[in-house]
Amino acid sequence: MSELHPEVVKVRFERTFCMIKPDGVMRGVTGDIISRIERAGLKIVAMKMLVPTEEQVKAHYPVSDEAWVTRLGSKSLGSFDNLDVSAEEILGTVDKKEIGEDVVKNLIQFMTSGPVICMVIEGVQSVAMMRKLAGATLPFMADVGTIRGDYSVDSPSVANAQQRSIHNLFHASETKEEVQQEIAVWFDGETIHDYQLG
Repeated sequence: MSELHPEVVKVRFERTFCMIKPDGVMRGVTGDIISRIERAGLKIVAMKMLVPTEEQVKAHYPVSDEAWVTRLGSKSLGSFDNLDVSAEEILGTVDKKEIGEDVVKNLIQFMTSGPVICMVIEGVQSVAMMRKLAGATLPFMADVGTIRGDYSVDSPSVANAQQRSIHNLFHASETKEEVQQEIAVWFDGETIHDYQLG
């Protein structure tokens, strides 16, 4: 077999970061989620369980980026478009930045509420593969057969009304840049293993 071009090697052995969030751990579906990853032909090269600190969550999400926080608020406002109640009635405001800040506060509270399982996954185009396995970020929109589609039912309007974060079980990095940043947050200086699948 001829040697692969270095660019093809990058695709074949691409790495991504994934996390089973507190609701996934508390629901007891970690084994099935891990099994789905392995059955897809991807390889777990680092894994650990921990309770995230507020500092880790703030390093993971761009909470200091005002534009990102405002976008969260805008998305939350949009979740009320098809309801017969106004966002102001439920949230007490229609200010996107203020709503976004509340979303961030709820997100930090959720992510620090219990243990998570952090993983570095390796395999052919693993970033895209893990996003496909995870399903749509909003659980009610995730296809059956995906992690979120099979194990989570939640909606931003319900989560906002209950002043909590959306429970969507799982995180998978969206871009290669996110992968690098997130691995640095959760596995800084730790061993990432190299082994052959049987």
